[in-house]
Amino acid sequence: MKSDQMARGTLDAGPQKGGVRPRPFSGWALEAAQELEWQSAIPLVSRLFAASDLRRGAAFLALSAWYAPGRAQRICLAGMGSSEFVTWLLEEDPSEIAEVLDSRRRDPQGLARLGREPLLRPEQYRNPFL
Repeated sequence: MKSDQMARGTLDAGPQKGGVRPRPFSGWALEAAQELEWQSAIPLVSRLFAASDLRRGAAFLALSAWYAPGRAQRICLAGMGSSEFVTWLLEEDPSEIAEVLDSRRRDPQGLARLGREPLLRPEQYRNPFL
């Protein structure tokens, strides 16, 4: 296994024996995740409840772009169907997701801090002063 894959596997480790308690989230992020899950028929919500902070941070950033896209996000996500989007959220390296959507958010530590809970409004991912 490549070292970057091993590191990613460690960062994205889900529930393990005696392990991780699910960490629910709510509001616009839950609405977006539920809608994408329904459209794609791919389990998303439960997987995000058990995901690492890094994966959740990237997912919340991506969900904000899907839920309330700015001009740059519309261009970036154009032509991507819900199944493709969900698969991208769950399988792509979280830092790569952030790099595509907003290069200011690509730092893994900063991205992981965003994964504890979604920001109050999706637009805050583009403008932290909202």
